[in-house]
Amino acid sequence: MTTQRNFATFLVALLVVGFTGCGVLDVENPNNLIEEDLGNPAAAEPMANGAEAAVTRALGFVLAPYSVATDECTWVGSRDAWGQLDDGAIEFSGNEFSDQAYPFVGEARWMTDNFKNRLEEFGNSGESMARIYLYNAIIYTTIADVFDDFTISDRTEAGPAIGPGNMSQLYDTALDAANKGIALNVGGDIGIALKAMKARIAFSKAVWGKVNPVNTGSPLVNAGVAEAQAALADMGPDWSFSMVTDAGFQLSNYMAGQINNRLEFTFGDTFVKRIAAGNKVEEVTYADLITGDVHPHLASVINAFVSDREYADIPVVSAREMHLIIAEGGLASGNGGQFTSAINNLRSLDGLPDYSGQVDSRELLINSRAVNLFIQGRRLADLYRFGMRSPEWQSSTSAVTSPGTFLPITKSEIESNPLVG
Repeated sequence: MTTQRNFATFLVALLVVGFTGCGVLDVENPNNLIEEDLGNPAAAEPMANGAEAAVTRALGFVLAPYSVATDECTWVGSRDAWGQLDDGAIEFSGNEFSDQAYPFVGEARWMTDNFKNRLEEFGNSGESMARIYLYNAIIYTTIADVFDDFTISDRTEAGPAIGPGNMSQLYDTALDAANKGIALNVGGDIGIALKAMKARIAFSKAVWGKVNPVNTGSPLVNAGVAEAQAALADMGPDWSFSMVTDAGFQLSNYMAGQINNRLEFTFGDTFVKRIAAGNKVEEVTYADLITGDVHPHLASVINAFVSDREYADIPVVSAREMHLIIAEGGLASGNGGQFTSAINNLRSLDGLPDYSGQVDSRELLINSRAVNLFIQGRRLADLYRFGMRSPEWQSSTSAVTSPGTFLPITKSEIESNPLVG
């Protein structure tokens, strides 16, 4: 079951308070607010809606350069900056697409922080508060996952860079938000997503430690297992939570538009065979390690993504990821039974035969992560920690010469923020 929120009932126009300066109508219309309305406790639901839309947009923009820098996607169009990322030149602050994404991520971070603080002052303890905690946890986790450094500013008040060595602290901020959301006991998909994010955050922080610096000698992580087990207890078998796009409100997935409409990049040769022109998928080719056949889940994901064009939803966390966290924890701790049970629970979702030692367990984990977390912002860390590389990476680029490189603070922020040199 995929969580899909009904955008017909709420705001998609982003509550662009402080970003466009165009407040419209009043708080009696749940789809529009001006900044003064944000002091009204009745604005809680529109604030949650705006935070959701901001995070959705940010993820669509930042996952594009991130995914092109991995083997999940490859440049096929006319814009050279995609080619730079495809080659592995990830550190370049002047890359136009990394630079384009940076302010959207900063906006989503600011908005979720600001709205969280406002609703806490109101003493709000309802679902709107829980949703804002969730979106706050998602954006902070994403920033820590995909950036080497970041700034925390307050609109026109510049903030300093966090510093590469301090980026793992953002997971602590995300965890605090998730815990506060869980404490509200709102139930439903929001409550489940908060519990699942708690597992993802714990696991991601441990992965961060494996790539800062890169540790290919001991890449496996044992973190978030208890949290994942607790989340699974509340989930349906194939539960997932996605940030949902909607054509009616013109909230699209930027990355999907670049793949399906502009044809600037497409899925990489690791995973698909492309048509003769090279810019579209002909068929999915990535095989399950045990059967040798095309993995049915990846085929389903890619086919749905292409069919949805620029309105493909953006997966955030899922039961599949919980099984992967538990499975890796088993491998990392030498508990083969835990690995086997978790990986087979995952495989059963696609009707695949059980694992019983037919293949190397670590290779099966890598294969399963590639399929079940496809284009979700996890792949680059996996390439680094497992000593792999994208076939497009050039030997002279940072992805090869400085493994562990992620997206930087970009040009527009450097030029506008006097605290970043």
